[in-house]
Amino acid sequence: MHKPALTSFIIGLGFLTLLAGCALPKKEVVAVPADAFEVCYGYGCKTVQTVTLDDAQWFTIEQLFSPKAASAKIERQQLSLAIAQMETFIGEITHTQDDLPGTFAAFFQDRSHQMDCVDEATNTTLYLRLFRERGLMRFHKEGYRINRGFFLNGWPHTSAVIEQLDSGKRFAVDSWFHKNGIEPEIIPIDLWYSGWHPTPDDDS
Repeated sequence: MHKPALTSFIIGLGFLTLLAGCALPKKEVVAVPADAFEVCYGYGCKTVQTVTLDDAQWFTIEQLFSPKAASAKIERQQLSLAIAQMETFIGEITHTQDDLPGTFAAFFQDRSHQMDCVDEATNTTLYLRLFRERGLMRFHKEGYRINRGFFLNGWPHTSAVIEQLDSGKRFAVDSWFHKNGIEPEIIPIDLWYSGWHPTPDDDS
């Protein structure tokens, strides 16, 4: 090999080696399980945490949909129970098991493991999508979050949504009214928009 060609070969080899070195990770990459998902808390999804449920926990969720619902109304009841159970499981992982109802009960306390309506609606929408992907929802699909109020006509509030497939009717799925692990309210969207709240006796 001629000297100029040899020099070019050595330079090229060194360049490739440098590129390979740059491509190497600077620290170990932790593999994320394929069935992992992200939940959030801390008011306005300040904290996002990756979590997984084990087979036994998913079996418990799936049993809440057994036998399969014969109507959309029954499926909404199943969804309410399943969301409450998801909150219980996730609460133990994220330390949000003591989440209080509403926004202001914990507003002047440590909010790092509390949830406002944005946290609740975001997580509930995710749970609904996971249920659908697992074939647990037959009569509904998850929708986009909805908002109501803007100070002048009520305090701003947001909720998850489901849509009934055969009729297109939409329902708010609102777990913000209750503490962690309590069944969310599932009500027609027009009623929710009106400013509806559960009675004090329901806020357990």
